[in-house]
Amino acid sequence: MATEKKRIMISLTEEQNNELEKMAKERGFSKSAIIALALEEYKKGQKNA
Repeated sequence: MATEKKRIMISLTEEQNNELEKMAKERGFSKSAIIALALEEYKKGQKNA
């Protein structure tokens, strides 16, 4: 069963957006997927801190 997702809006600087687009294109992921992965990695780091 698919996980229900919530749509949000964020604000990024032009530089941050460019980097996000670059990362997404290089990895073949959506920008949303890159941000979700980054959040999961951040949470892992917080547990180990």
